[in-house]
Amino acid sequence: MKAFNTREISHRTCHIIRDERLSRDLTQIEMASELGISQSALSKIENLAMTPTLIPWLKFCSAFGLPANLPMDEKLYKGWIKELEKKSTKGSSRSTRLN
Repeated sequence: MKAFNTREISHRTCHIIRDERLSRDLTQIEMASELGISQSALSKIENLAMTPTLIPWLKFCSAFGLPANLPMDEKLYKGWIKELEKKSTKGSSRSTRLN
């Protein structure tokens, strides 16, 4: 069984939240409201200063149709990155960090 690198999983989780918010053109205030957290907390999450707790993460996954194990499953995560890249090349000139 493969051991999880908790730091990497934590960073992936934060990047997923930020990149999905940006790809959907949501403000931090809009996303924070959806997750039931403050804009300040979301900013800390997006800047890797805080990891989301379970409830906001599950709300995020439910609201955006993403699997909760996305940051931990290498195959799912790489597929998500490919989909995000497709979205960003179709209509957005925004650059997003994908690692």
